[in-house]
Amino acid sequence: MPGRSPVEPTVSGRQSQASMEPEGERTSTDSDSSAASEDAIIQEYLDGGPPVSRRQALGFTGARGSFSLWGFLKSVVGRDLTRVTMPIHFNEPLSFTQRLVEDLEYAYILNEAAECVDSIDCLARIAAFASSPYGSAVDRHYKPFNPILGETFDAIRSEDGYCVVLEQVCHHPPVTAMHCQGKKWQLWQEYKLETRFRGNSIKVIPTGIVHMSMGKHRYSWNKPHTTIHNIMIGRLWLDHEGDVVVTNHTTGEKATVQFQGYRSMGQKFKQLHGTVKDASGEARIMLEGNWMEGMQCYRVGRKDQMKTLWSSAPRPANSSKMFGYTKLGIELNQYPSPIPGETICPSDSRLRPDERHYEDGNVEVAAREKARLEDKQRSAKKQRDLAGQTWAPRWFTPETDPDTETTSHVYKGGYWLAKKQGEFSDCPDIF
Repeated sequence: MPGRSPVEPTVSGRQSQASMEPEGERTSTDSDSSAASEDAIIQEYLDGGPPVSRRQALGFTGARGSFSLWGFLKSVVGRDLTRVTMPIHFNEPLSFTQRLVEDLEYAYILNEAAECVDSIDCLARIAAFASSPYGSAVDRHYKPFNPILGETFDAIRSEDGYCVVLEQVCHHPPVTAMHCQGKKWQLWQEYKLETRFRGNSIKVIPTGIVHMSMGKHRYSWNKPHTTIHNIMIGRLWLDHEGDVVVTNHTTGEKATVQFQGYRSMGQKFKQLHGTVKDASGEARIMLEGNWMEGMQCYRVGRKDQMKTLWSSAPRPANSSKMFGYTKLGIELNQYPSPIPGETICPSDSRLRPDERHYEDGNVEVAAREKARLEDKQRSAKKQRDLAGQTWAPRWFTPETDPDTETTSHVYKGGYWLAKKQGEFSDCPDIF
């Protein structure tokens, strides 16, 4: 297979225009200067500084009250749950802008993929990464807070090799945009979904696409469907189903990972099977695993030479008393920031008063704050409608991807520069 020629990524997910112009013909513009400054800032974050002391537990792990589950569930049968105001007792103290970052729990797989010389080996690791987020949902019996329109979140994870920023770009339907910068890769996605409550189960159907660039190679993949069972009776459990197809748009190579639900697999529903094929469609690598435990691979005809691509990390002690969080889940809502001198954007999820009170165990106060924020959001929309104004995201903009021919919100730059300068004066007042 041809080797891979890395090209240093920029904040946009593509080579900057300046980098593609012949020397001597470049023009200096404000946008080019800002992009260069932001690239330098991100690189500074990725290079890291003194070790960061992140928390290992939540401050409060006690009971958070109860309510009439039966009465509520009967009232929403058959409705689109993205349009239903949920009682706070359904929540965990994370916003979905934070929960989506848990897709990156095993980002080290991408760091390893970036070091591969063979594009087929690289694709196998990317397929493993695309399969890795789903075990974190097991024993997570609560839903994240619905983000307020314009809500943001960022995480500087120099120890894991990435910086990520997210923004809630639409409220109905809910759409969250993410952009993540690694040292040798970039990942971006627009997460949107359809949900339906059917008696004793909820089905979640992601409809967005994940995109990634790594050197000169461009990738995309979809996500499986998830069904949460026994919402009303019995012990909660979930399964995933559907083929996740990871495409290398540069070479034409594809990896397919099969998630097979309980209906077709019975007790073996957690098993994963997949194939990595070259551009001619010939199978080169076989994938096997379990979405709770990890994934292995082997070259076709060499099953005795099995290699591990990822293994799930154990849950922290007392995870069951902390909403079933993983290590990353525990760390996401830490405030004040463990990074000395870090500026927090005023629209950041860590500053949501309802979420903060709920994490601290102040359930009644949190419920009142949740209602206040939702009323404030509705009032702001009414005022925009009366004025004939439409909402425009601050950090992301719609763009059509040439590979998939799909349109999604992509990062337009400026966030990390504003964060470094501590200048968020144009940030909307949403809390």
